[in-house]
Amino acid sequence: MRDRSDFMRIREAVALYNSRRKSTQKFKLVGFVIEFSLPRKSQGTDYVTTIKVVDELLAELSINMFAEKEEHLPHLNSYKDLIVLNNVMMKHYVDGDEICAVYYKQTSSFALFDVKTTTNTPYQTSPGFHLQKHDIPCITSMRALSSHYEVSAGRNEYLITIKDLGTKMFFDLVCQVLYVQQLEGGCMLFVWDGNDAPPLKVQTMHEEAELDPLPLEIEPTTLNMLILSKFPCVGTVLRVMAPVDMSPYFQEEMEQWVKIRNMKCEESESGLWLGSLLPTTKVRLLPNSDPIVMECKRAMDERGVGREGRLPFGSNPLSGLTVVDSTEFPFATLMDLITHTEIETIVRCVARVVAICPSNLDSFLIQNGDCRIILTLEDPTARIHALLDGHHGDVFFEDFTSASDALKTEKMNKLLGCESDHRNPLWIECCIKSNANRIYFMCNTKLVA
Repeated sequence: MRDRSDFMRIREAVALYNSRRKSTQKFKLVGFVIEFSLPRKSQGTDYVTTIKVVDELLAELSINMFAEKEEHLPHLNSYKDLIVLNNVMMKHYVDGDEICAVYYKQTSSFALFDVKTTTNTPYQTSPGFHLQKHDIPCITSMRALSSHYEVSAGRNEYLITIKDLGTKMFFDLVCQVLYVQQLEGGCMLFVWDGNDAPPLKVQTMHEEAELDPLPLEIEPTTLNMLILSKFPCVGTVLRVMAPVDMSPYFQEEMEQWVKIRNMKCEESESGLWLGSLLPTTKVRLLPNSDPIVMECKRAMDERGVGREGRLPFGSNPLSGLTVVDSTEFPFATLMDLITHTEIETIVRCVARVVAICPSNLDSFLIQNGDCRIILTLEDPTARIHALLDGHHGDVFFEDFTSASDALKTEKMNKLLGCESDHRNPLWIECCIKSNANRIYFMCNTKLVA
């Protein structure tokens, strides 16, 4: 780069600092932001975040940034935006060889520029930042270089996919941020990588589920249909709690691919997976062309192409507990059903019965045929309530009209996975109908004696 004004390259700044280890020299830097940590409270009264930038020579540098208010920290609009930093100092950590820069709220300043535009007007500046006219040629040159540099997710021993949840306590995840729901004291991220999360055992007995019903979702506020309709219909959308509001980093329309470094995931009280970001979590924004991102997209495109349709991973072979009389159409997911735009529809699903109400077996088989049951069905994409009543209830229990009590109990225990202290329901094939009011009914399905 020919015209750098008084900007200094990262390697030059580090070399100069090394030659004058106790120097208090301040540096002016420019680079692409490729990673950031969650904003957090410092040991004092400030807020702090750590960003990682890369310059035109592909040298990387971590920068610890302190600010009086969280909104004064940088909030990226998109992948690989430019940042100009004035008056930052270098620091060497005693417990490691890394040299980083430190941004002080009293003396340092920054500005963020969108690399996708040609404007030289920053979209965010810190208090006290002033753009110098002689800085503009360097910013323009860096913007031109942005098309030749791609941030890579990279692979390491901690990187897993959503289908591997539960195999590591702390891990990295490459995923797409689909939506951010603001909560008091933080937010919930909805992330997805095209894979099915492994099914969890149900911690409550089916009798307890009647008194304390399993919730259909883990989020505090149910998402509206406009948001849900934008979610993929295959693969698990993982809910991830963040201790701070992340919405400034992920606009709803972005659907940004990221690498989340150092997070964890546990089973929630509702029997669903719940991820958590940690104070040490860092987020790396990724391009759609990243190899791992391309793998995720390709895997999603391949699902549902075959004759069988969208079967959950790990559901074959099916338990054989049920049969359906509507096999002319391929399988769909529960999210397909939820987001279906037609007023009425019937889909063929593979799901698990994780709860049933009423729980008393005798209530299922009322001799006068007045059967009305609420089933809680689950697949990797969603959890729904489905009614089983009237004619379809008679069909479902047709084989049990003359069956022994022992056989009835055996089949229902298998259906609900009642084999130990924890329930592990089996995968069954079923048909689900929705009406104009989005009430779901199990239909055309029979429990085999």
